[in-house]
Amino acid sequence: MVMEGAAKKGFPVIGFVFLVLGLVKFVQGDDWVVWFILGIVFGGLGIFGRGKQSEGAGE
Repeated sequence: MVMEGAAKKGFPVIGFVFLVLGLVKFVQGDDWVVWFILGIVFGGLGIFGRGKQSEGAGE
């Protein structure tokens, strides 16, 4: 379906925001582990593998 393709190709905004927030908290010396875990749960690590995927893979 169209929405499934959009969800797979979309940028994981929420996960990325949590990862950035975790990085900021790490630099400040605050509690950062929870933010990194939330970033991983919401797909923030997907931004690192986006360039390696081909267009037709998995179809």
